[in-house]
Amino acid sequence: MSAYYVNKLLPELYRCVDQPMEWVNILDRLRVDLDVASVVVQVFDQSNTGDLVQNWVMRDSLSLANAALHDKWVNNADNPRMYTGTTDSLAIIRDEEIFSLPSPTVERFYERLKQARLGHAISLEIKSPNNQYITLIAHRKHGDKRGFSRFFDDCFQQLAPHILQSVALSEKLNTLSLKHARMRQVTDHINAGMMLLALNGKVYWSNQCAMDMVQRSEHIGLSNDKLTLTHSADQQVFNAMLAEALSQVELSPRLMATIGQYRFNPLQLLVTCVDVPVHDMGRPSETMIAVFFSENDHGFTHLDEEVSQLYGLTPAESRLAVAIANGLSLEEYAREKGVSVGTVRIQLKSIFSKMNITRQQELVRVLWSSVSARTCRAHDFLSINSRLS
Repeated sequence: MSAYYVNKLLPELYRCVDQPMEWVNILDRLRVDLDVASVVVQVFDQSNTGDLVQNWVMRDSLSLANAALHDKWVNNADNPRMYTGTTDSLAIIRDEEIFSLPSPTVERFYERLKQARLGHAISLEIKSPNNQYITLIAHRKHGDKRGFSRFFDDCFQQLAPHILQSVALSEKLNTLSLKHARMRQVTDHINAGMMLLALNGKVYWSNQCAMDMVQRSEHIGLSNDKLTLTHSADQQVFNAMLAEALSQVELSPRLMATIGQYRFNPLQLLVTCVDVPVHDMGRPSETMIAVFFSENDHGFTHLDEEVSQLYGLTPAESRLAVAIANGLSLEEYAREKGVSVGTVRIQLKSIFSKMNITRQQELVRVLWSSVSARTCRAHDFLSINSRLS
C-alpha cells in the first residue's frame, strides 16, 4: 500500500523543484491522508559550532496559516529536538523515543506544543551528501493520543530518497538562478547591448542595455522572441553575417556592420559564435550566436562624478572633460556655461596637469577607454543632440 501511495505522490514531489509552492499541495495531501495536524519539511545547515540552523521550511496550508503561532512555540531554537543529535544517514524518530524520560525541559516543551495546538510527532531525518539535514515531521493534533503505525515508517522510508533528490535539485536550481541574477546585474553595467541567440534566431539571453535598444531603436525589434531588423536591407545583411559566422564556428569570427547607416541613430553590430560544451554524456556542444549592439550618438554625460573620482578633478573640471570627450569645442562649452573661453582654457590646463596629458585628443582617448565609459548603463546615457537642443 505505501509503495503505491508514494508513487502517486512522486510527480507532484518533483514539480516542487522549480515550483516551490507545490510543497504546500503535497504536504496537504500527506496531512489529510495521514490524518495528522501538521506536516512540515525543513532543511538545516550545520554551523561551525555544530548547531543546526534552519535554511528553509515548507509547510502544509494549515501550518502555513498558523506559522506565527508554530514559530513562537515550537519551530525555534528552544525546541529540544534540535539538541538530540543528528543521524549519519536516515532515521525515523518518534517523540517518545527521544523524550522517554520525564524532565522539566520535556514538560515545558509539551506545554509549548499545547500552546501551538500540536501533539506528539514522528519525523524522518536525512543527512544529505553536502552535510545538510532534511526533516519531514508530522504532528498529531493536541490531545490525539494515537501512536504512529508502521505505515508511517514504510511511507517515510520510501519518500526519503525522493525528498532528498527534490531538495538537492531545488538547491542546484536556486544556485544557478542566483548566479544568473548576479551575472545579469553585472552585464547590465556594460554600455553595449548584448544578446545570445539560438540558431533559430530566438533570444536566449540579453542584458538590459540590449532590451533598452530594442525598445527605442527604429532598426531592431523582437517578433515571437526572435531578433528582427526593421528594414529588409538590414535584415539581409544580418542574415548574411549569421550564415558566415556559422560557417566558421571554430574560428569564432568577429563580423561587424552598421545597421541603419543612412537613417537616424544607426547601430553598430558585431556578430560572433559561442560554442558551449555540454557536459551531458552523448550530447554535442551547443552553438549559439552572440550579438553586440552599440549606438553612435551617445556619450557619458551623466558620469561627471565618476570621472572626478578617477582622475582627481574638481566638479567643474570633470564637467569640462566629459563635454570635450562628447565632442564639444571649448567655445561651445563656454557659450553653454556662460563663461569666458579664457576661464575654460585655465580649467583645461589644470585637467591636463592632473591627468598627465598635453592634448585634447589624449583627453578624449583616455576618457573613452576608462572603466567609467565602458561600464556606464544605457539609461545613464544622454544624446548629445538632445543636450545641445
